[in-house]
This record gives sequence, structure tokens and C-alpha cells, in this order.
Amino acid sequence: MGSGYLEPCNTEEKLFTMLLVHSAIYIVFLVASILHSSTGLADSTTLPGPRPLPYVTREMEKADYWIATIRNPDRVLMDTQTIQGMNGENLKRQDLWYSDVKELKAEWTRKELLTLLKEDWEGFGQTSELRYGRDGRPLDASFWADLRDNMNQSVLPESERLLFGLIMRRTDLRVFPTEEHSLNGPSDNGFDRFQHSSVSPGSLVGIYHFSRDQKWAYIQTYFMRGWVRREDVAAAGENRQALDYAATTDRLLVTGSFVNVFEDPLLQKVSLTAQMGSSFPLLSPEEQKLSLDSYYTLRIPSRGVNGKLVFKNGYVSRRQDVRPGFLPYTQANVARQAFKMLHEPYGWGEMSGGRDCSRFIMDIFSTFGLLLPRNSKYQAMIGKPSGPLEGKKLAEKKQFLDRAVPLATLLRLPGHIMLYLGSQKGRYYVIHDLWGVPRGNRRNPGLEKVGRVVVSDLSLGSSGPSGTLLSRLTDVTLIGRSL
Repeated sequence: MGSGYLEPCNTEEKLFTMLLVHSAIYIVFLVASILHSSTGLADSTTLPGPRPLPYVTREMEKADYWIATIRNPDRVLMDTQTIQGMNGENLKRQDLWYSDVKELKAEWTRKELLTLLKEDWEGFGQTSELRYGRDGRPLDASFWADLRDNMNQSVLPESERLLFGLIMRRTDLRVFPTEEHSLNGPSDNGFDRFQHSSVSPGSLVGIYHFSRDQKWAYIQTYFMRGWVRREDVAAAGENRQALDYAATTDRLLVTGSFVNVFEDPLLQKVSLTAQMGSSFPLLSPEEQKLSLDSYYTLRIPSRGVNGKLVFKNGYVSRRQDVRPGFLPYTQANVARQAFKMLHEPYGWGEMSGGRDCSRFIMDIFSTFGLLLPRNSKYQAMIGKPSGPLEGKKLAEKKQFLDRAVPLATLLRLPGHIMLYLGSQKGRYYVIHDLWGVPRGNRRNPGLEKVGRVVVSDLSLGSSGPSGTLLSRLTDVTLIGRSL
């Protein structure tokens, strides 16, 4: 419970669930209970955080401020070929728990699928611990029985063919096939245990199975598996359709926080909203029917007859924050991408359209073509670690930070991850998606809610029971091979 300092990073525990590391899950959800309503904090003890946070000036809330502190901020830290090689190596690492979706095997046995579903149930299914739905009422035995029934395990054949598909719109990835919430307390609406993440439109997924009510599909993304609304995924009639779409290299990349893709070249009717890092195949100039001057024409997935994958055109204004191909991986570009999300709302597992700390990091680096895990612990295992910091004195931790590369280094403490900005006047600064900061002491706890992407220094938390960010720092990791 000592890690209950900030917001609990969403996938820290959820991927562990799939791997049956249930003790880790339990610890992280205790973090959530310390921070949120399970603490017994009354609303009167939850205060809004200041804007900007202490020791942060308005100038520090601009990307250019931090870019100006770096020598040669436009140098390329890794080229495209190096990034692709790093992605390939990481996809093979068993300790990161990636899934190379295109390499998933074609046939799955009943026993294998039951094992996956059992892991989910053991991590987040019914226990002796009381949980609450979105209306504040306890989830009773009949709810859990209906939920388990909807997983549709009894109809699994001895062998199930894997389908490939594409996500049509930004959708929730759920632990179970339900819209209901699983909350620690009756008013704990910010942290739903059934919410894994969101999945971006155009994402390649493997489809294992469907729910009894036929409203949900059990899928595998490259970073996690779970249930999505069936209406939000289109299954390929021929797997090659989805695989070829995902393999297309001439693509338009979303570099803004969120960008609308329209159904018509007049840009009147929105087809989907894509978040930072999403990309879609571009039609070639020969295929364009109208002027190329005002918009891009994309190929986007859609559902045809019986929910089968078909493609249609999508249109994006050239004035939007998009570009063909990945951004060069430079410190200046990292800063610009990160600060595009400044003050945007926190959302556990992207609930209510927000992001959590690890999705914030994931989306930044996806614009350079880097595949990061959806889990803060594993994100800190990508690249080049500076060495273990646990048990180090503050002076020793500062020495690690003095050698760290700003705007290319991730800082992690249990349950939370941040992007390092650099030091100013003896203070060390980060940008991160922050739920809140405990204050007071264990006898008289309180919470200073932040609930957004912020710039802060690492002394944050000095007035709380858990200590500062700096005192709890465990990992300093350079995203890259070396500089």
C-alpha cells in the first residue's frame, strides 16, 4: 500500500492479471483505494490542484521552453530502420508480454481459450470482496452468474479458427463482455476494474470468440486482450484483407491529440475520431478523384454484410495535425507531441475519452513508430536503463537524473510513469498524466486532485504521507539504444 502516491497507472495490474500474477494486481488496486473513495475521504477533503503546479511557471508549460534548454534538439536519436529493428526485437521478448498479432496461430483449442478466460476470471471475477456497479449498488451473485454465462464458454468447440479484423472506431477494451462497472466503492466512478484500455481505429486484432449475447468479441491487440463491442470491429472474410491493410506502409499519421476523419470530401460528416499515433493507408494520387490540395483521402475499415470487413474512403483536412509517415525521433518532436496533450483530462483506461499515465507515454512515442507496452512497468523496460534506483539515497538519484537525456527518458515509480523534461535551478521536471497527490498524513489523509496532464517537479508530494516523486523513483530509462 506504500505505493499509493499518484493515480494507479491503468495497465500495471491488468496485464499481470492475464499472466496470473494476482498479488501484483491486488497491490496496485490497493493503490487505487488509497487514492480514491475507498480511503474514506469525504468530498470536502478532496481539493482541486493549482494551475500551474508549485514551482512551475507559465513558460514551463510550453514545449519551446524545454526545447531551448537542449543542445541540438533536432538531432535524430534513432532512425526509422533502427526503430523498426528495436520493435522487432521487443516483440520477441517474453518479459514484455507483447503479442505480435499477425503471427498469432491460426487454430486455438478449446483448452487454450478456456485457460485465457479462466485467467481473466481469476483476476477480476467474483471474490469475497464487495464491488459496486455504476449506480453505486453492490454487484450481487446474480450479476456474476450472468456475466460468466455471457462469456459463452460452454459452446467453445474443440478447435476454434482465429479471425483477423480491424477496429472501426476508438473503442473500450473490457475485461469482461459487459458495460457494467466494477468499483471499489459506491462512488468510485473514476476507476473501473473492468476497463482495460481503449483500442484505436484501424488497429489489427485477432478475434478468438464471441459472447453469448453476440454483442461482444474477445480479441487480442498487440498490447493486451479483452472484449470489445462487436459493432466496433470488422472481421475479415479473408484474413489477408486485414493483414495487408496493417502492412501498408504509405500511411497518414495522426500527430494531433485527436483528429476527425470525415465521410465526405466536404468534411461535413464525421466518420471516426482518431487519437495520436493512429495511422491509415493513403490512397495513391492516381486513385484520388478530386483535388489533393485541401484534404487527404484515406482507406478506413468499415462493416459490410454480416459485419464483414470492407473498406471505404475517409477524408482529413490538410490543415489538421497529421502527416504522411512517422515523425523523426528528436527531442524537439517529443516535446511538441507531449505538450499537445497538456491539461487534457485524466481517464483510467481512457474512460470518458481521456488518457492515463501509460497511454499518454504510449501515444507520444507511437508517432515515431515506437511500439511501447500499455503497462508502465514494461514501458520502463524498453530501451536503455540507467540502473536500479530502489534503495538509493536522494543524492544518488539526483546523480542519475543529472546524466539522463531530457525528452527521451522515462521516469517510473510503482504505478506511475513520467517523461523527463530536464532540470532547472536544482529542481527536476517531468510532464505526466496525473490523477492526484495525497496530502496530510495517515491519520488525517487528504487528496489534492489534479486529473490532467501537467508539468511538475519531482518534489511533488512532499506534504503527503508517501513522500516525493523523487524519493519513490525506481527506474530511469532512455528510450533508445544509446546517444
